[in-house]
Amino acid sequence: MPDALRARFVGAGQGHVFKFLDEGKLTAEQASALIKQLEAIDVTLVNELFAATTAAAASEAASGPVAAKLEPATGVTDVTKSDRAEEWRAHGMSMIARGEVAALILAGGQGTRLGFDRPKGEYDVSLPSHKTIFQIQAERILRLKALAAAGAAAGSSGTGAPLPLYVMTSPMTDADTRAFWAEHAYFGLPVEDVFFFCQGTLPSLSMDGKILLETGWKVAENPDGNGGIYRALHLSGAVADMRKRGVKGVHVFAVDNVIVRAADPTFVGYCDAQGCDMGSKVCAKAGPHEKVGVLCKRDGTYTVVEYSEMDAATAEMTNTGTGELTFNAGNICIHYFTVDFLATTCAPEALPKVYHLAKKNILTAHPDTGKTMSKAEQAAVLGHAGNNGIKLESFIFDVFPRSKHMAVLQVPREAEFSPVKNAPGSADDSPDTARALVSALHGKWLASAGVSDAASFALVEVSPLASYGGEGLPAGSLPAEHPAAARGDATCLLVVTPGEAAKLGVTAPTGIASVGGRSVVVDVVSA
Repeated sequence: MPDALRARFVGAGQGHVFKFLDEGKLTAEQASALIKQLEAIDVTLVNELFAATTAAAASEAASGPVAAKLEPATGVTDVTKSDRAEEWRAHGMSMIARGEVAALILAGGQGTRLGFDRPKGEYDVSLPSHKTIFQIQAERILRLKALAAAGAAAGSSGTGAPLPLYVMTSPMTDADTRAFWAEHAYFGLPVEDVFFFCQGTLPSLSMDGKILLETGWKVAENPDGNGGIYRALHLSGAVADMRKRGVKGVHVFAVDNVIVRAADPTFVGYCDAQGCDMGSKVCAKAGPHEKVGVLCKRDGTYTVVEYSEMDAATAEMTNTGTGELTFNAGNICIHYFTVDFLATTCAPEALPKVYHLAKKNILTAHPDTGKTMSKAEQAAVLGHAGNNGIKLESFIFDVFPRSKHMAVLQVPREAEFSPVKNAPGSADDSPDTARALVSALHGKWLASAGVSDAASFALVEVSPLASYGGEGLPAGSLPAEHPAAARGDATCLLVVTPGEAAKLGVTAPTGIASVGGRSVVVDVVSA
């Protein structure tokens, strides 16, 4: 046992973590595992986070309802009502062509709520192509790289414009995610342009801030939240890598948004044109009680208030002039950060120490054996079956108040937000609702391209390699109609590139293929 390690934990009032070691109840292997885990824990920081968070929670409770301190977001630009959208898109494409933009996927979540025991990015939402979410997002970036390179005057390479992708995993998904991308040859992206990094963890704590042990030789831990992105970006060397590449701005989005416009040039161009240090996309809430956070202002600075923190009366307030909800800017976890902002304002030593506190029933080590107790055993030992501990986590929007100039762009939900959070069959935010949104959007693209019967198919999908956002589908490039005789029993329509068609065994402009056990009409368009 390193003396310095023991002194550090004892000095921090956390010496109880050595209980089973000091009692001689651990094997050499167990003792080694405990020491290794403890060496990775910044116990001083843990104590500081607990103290700051509990003090802030007490102050908040004493100061009255959160809603009373809020103002609606101001300065929000509705992209559908602006005549500068094409200007911003062109500017963003120029930035991408110059290598000034990176994309970043928040991919730390498991698919547990979907009944899927793998990283959520590996999930197949059952579109006609049966591509996983990771593949869809990667191929959008591939298409964007090609578009940016085609629009550049010179200097483009065979792999398109430089557009590095950073993927934030969690301890639960890291190994599986890295292996999945490697197995699929990074979906065509240059391997040197895909940078994986893992968010951190924090010890789970007792109600009075003591580190909990899951077993006699293992600290109970929980992920530090998607706000762990900032510390992880620095500790992994990702920020330094961005600097080295000459990246100016980073587009960040959640893995579970199937329809997200990865590295969206319009958003990137808009943010850069505003001269902001960070930006956020929002969409109008579906209703006053939709389970999304709300971007608003508090004490004159931007913040996000979770739906659970806003009382019903405030959530239901409306603007008498427009009839829209007063707090209508739904947070959809699509953000832009300048690398300068990430490097300075989001440096580990500058980050907020007030986290979010969740009381939980955390299974811990039996005080005699050191083995993890069952719920029944723990209830007997503690004398109750309720919550016995807390988990601290940070959210990506916790740094919003630190922004000196934040740009906010409102976008149409049907074109940009299709989260996959709930189990198949759920009424909201499920694979079914995401699939329907993708099909509806892509059906509109095809209708604009002259495909008159697109709406007659049960599902419609345009490959990201064929079109990023509806471009590349000129009128006359696809069949106007698909006669019943040519469809057979196919009820789905899939538009692909020639390369993809060849892999499906389709050599004519239109054909039938079996994809994932489903018969699909395949149309081929030149990418």
